[in-house]
Amino acid sequence: MDSTPLGVQYTPSNAVSTAKALSIHDLKDHQILFVRVHWVDLANNIRYRVLPIEYFEKVMKSPRPSISFARIALGLVFLTVAEGFSASGEFLYVPDLDTLKICPYAPGHASVLGWFEEKFPRPDCDQAIAYRAEICPRTLLHNVLREAKSLGIEFLVGFETEFILLKSTSPIEAVNHHGWSNSPALPTGAVETQVLEEIVLGLKASGIEVQMYHAEAAPGQYEIVTAPRTPLEAADALIHTRETIFNIASKYKLRATLAPRVFSDSCKHTPPKARRLSLIHMRRHRR
Repeated sequence: MDSTPLGVQYTPSNAVSTAKALSIHDLKDHQILFVRVHWVDLANNIRYRVLPIEYFEKVMKSPRPSISFARIALGLVFLTVAEGFSASGEFLYVPDLDTLKICPYAPGHASVLGWFEEKFPRPDCDQAIAYRAEICPRTLLHNVLREAKSLGIEFLVGFETEFILLKSTSPIEAVNHHGWSNSPALPTGAVETQVLEEIVLGLKASGIEVQMYHAEAAPGQYEIVTAPRTPLEAADALIHTRETIFNIASKYKLRATLAPRVFSDSCKHTPPKARRLSLIHMRRHRR
């Protein structure tokens, strides 16, 4: 059997950002006026608070750079029935400057993710873990990766983000009704083509490598494939990718959804009227 490697080869050492990471000093050069402090709660909601750049810089120069959040910020209100959890109390959220990116969909804005930490050190813990909030999603993933590395295991993760563009949500109406990798799904000048191109260019500007994009099988469905990265970097990039998709679609008065089943009978369901129009279009192309 031929053992020649196929395709582009990625390793943990070469799967790096395609753009130089931003620093605090770079923000004014990029005319950044606001920083969106993002986090993902335990119910998979993407949340953020917006800090004017002047205050963000003050926070980062403080003795313990962080923002105070109620514990409810992690969705703990849903866990109050579980022993050991409470919606009361506070976490500190410490920005991770390795995740600092411009927001291509919001001129003048940048975004950053971070780590949830305990406000006060836990007793009977060494200094390295005294402030660590073990329930922080990024900390949980970091701990898994650290344990895997201690066993000599490193790996990469890549994502294919599938989403549907809707021009109406009531009634539900897809932006078009062309199928998987079909040429008419991305015609020059169409709003969906503009949206996809702007998403990809925005991700590139943010340092996220896009391998390809194409129409998927359901009406109005598209897929963006981003390059493999180490798992924590990949998860961070996925959050940024989703925010870019949602917001650029909104800019064009469209609704982007990751819902797995938008249509009532099938993810590939095509309304009868749209099916007739597709058949007419196909017949014209055959002539």
